[in-house]
Amino acid sequence: MEAEQGPSLVITVRISLRHGRDDDLIALCTNAPRRGLASAIREAMRNGVNRKPSSQAGGEATPALDLQQLGFEL
Repeated sequence: MEAEQGPSLVITVRISLRHGRDDDLIALCTNAPRRGLASAIREAMRNGVNRKPSSQAGGEATPALDLQQLGFEL
């Protein structure tokens, strides 16, 4: 069953990212292709953002950010 197509929902969000805490999200935003930030953010919201391995955790990778667990409905 295909969802009915309608007008796009436009959402504007202002968010502050901090170095150290949000390095993965900062990298996502700064490495997005020109005019591709919205697409990169949609992809991250659907699939999560893979964080780089933390040197404090003995080299183990931090699991992807699960936005559904944070209360986002995707």
